[in-house]
Amino acid sequence: MSLERDHKRIEYINYLIKQKATGDLDTFARKNGLSKRAMTNFLQQMKALGADIKYDRHRKTYYYGRNGEMTKCVFMEYGQPLTREEAAKVGGPEKLCFSEKAIFVPCKKM
Repeated sequence: MSLERDHKRIEYINYLIKQKATGDLDTFARKNGLSKRAMTNFLQQMKALGADIKYDRHRKTYYYGRNGEMTKCVFMEYGQPLTREEAAKVGGPEKLCFSEKAIFVPCKKM
């Protein structure tokens, strides 16, 4: 798979998780055109990048355990400032993303 396609898929996965509209693992995988194993791998990779992904058995949906979202393949918790190292992982201040709930401010030059 290409990196761009994976990035778009992660954006869609992030959207479904934020909306709590994933369904169970089988449904979630089908919505993303993946096998259950591939969907599990994506979720594990997102968790490795810091996403606190949980599953609600009653609602049969995945959700974030902390208030935040995936941004440029890094989970960003709302209200938490970025260190210079974290900003560098995203690609530098000029490449930080904005969402409807969070504004990521670039570091000031010293």
